[in-house]
Amino acid sequence: MRRLSSFVVAAGLLAAGSAHAQFVPPPLPSGAGVPVPPPADGPPWQPPPDTRLVLNHLLVGRYNPLGLEYQLRAGVQKKLYESKSPVSRDNFVFAGLYPKINPAFIKVGPSFEIQPLSIFNLRVAGEFIGFFSTFGFLQSFASPMVDYSDSALAAGKEAKRNYSTMGGHVMIEPSVQLRFGDIVVRDKVAIEYWKMDVHQGDRVFYDVTLDTVISKDGWVVSNDADLLYLHDFKDWTGTFRGARLTIGARYTMVKPFYSRGDFAPTDFSARENNDHHRVGPLLAFTFFDHGFETFNRPTVLVLVNWYADHRFRTGQDVNGAIPYFVFGLAAQTDFLK
Repeated sequence: MRRLSSFVVAAGLLAAGSAHAQFVPPPLPSGAGVPVPPPADGPPWQPPPDTRLVLNHLLVGRYNPLGLEYQLRAGVQKKLYESKSPVSRDNFVFAGLYPKINPAFIKVGPSFEIQPLSIFNLRVAGEFIGFFSTFGFLQSFASPMVDYSDSALAAGKEAKRNYSTMGGHVMIEPSVQLRFGDIVVRDKVAIEYWKMDVHQGDRVFYDVTLDTVISKDGWVVSNDADLLYLHDFKDWTGTFRGARLTIGARYTMVKPFYSRGDFAPTDFSARENNDHHRVGPLLAFTFFDHGFETFNRPTVLVLVNWYADHRFRTGQDVNGAIPYFVFGLAAQTDFLK
């Protein structure tokens, strides 16, 4: 099923300013992205445990294109060093797994993160990908110039051109976030290498996360940039202690790269235009933040973006007034304290 996918300024102390939890990068890949709010302000900051067993859960649905997926970030997270400075106190190294499952495929593999400062996170991960040949996926093609609109993919499904297959995916994802009072600026870049087993003679395939065609042996770069306003309900106590409202905007860019060998001999490669851009508001509400508990930071996420540029979603196949819409439910679990 079709599913889900800033700048360093030393003077701006990106302090998530959390009483409890550390910064966690958005759990979706760039280009599919659901923004997870930074941890809430509340009581005076409390240092996290030296070692944590952390689970970050995300259940997300998407429209235009359509999708449904559950993601889990699970692993051991260890503090690198002691610090009380807002710029450096949320430091850690993380090692674990990042499985993703939906009705069309499964992805699973190791994930490693290092966050030497509160303002910077670097994630490196690899994934095994297995497509089930359900909901019209995977479909592959002979050239990046192919029509991969919703209508063309639906026709391919009717013609039974989708098939089961396997592949691999490696990601390098640096993230930066800066906080100025109640304003947060975040940026995440994803540099991705894909290797997929496709039908003989095909050179590219449609990826349902990034919503573009990708080389069977090639690279994609994407970027998510957020501008956020945070409102902490500091007067709320009891069950809703640490509640937060996040309002802001997100800009997303996806750019696939192709070699000359990815094109058919008759293609004019300079006319390739498979990158896309979208922008729009986001809203998130975290019901409470009680610290390092077995169930914490339950959050409702809504993202509504409009395509500023897309081969098929700005009127060519899908009306440009129809937004990219994401609804998600997120939570965090700590087992070690």
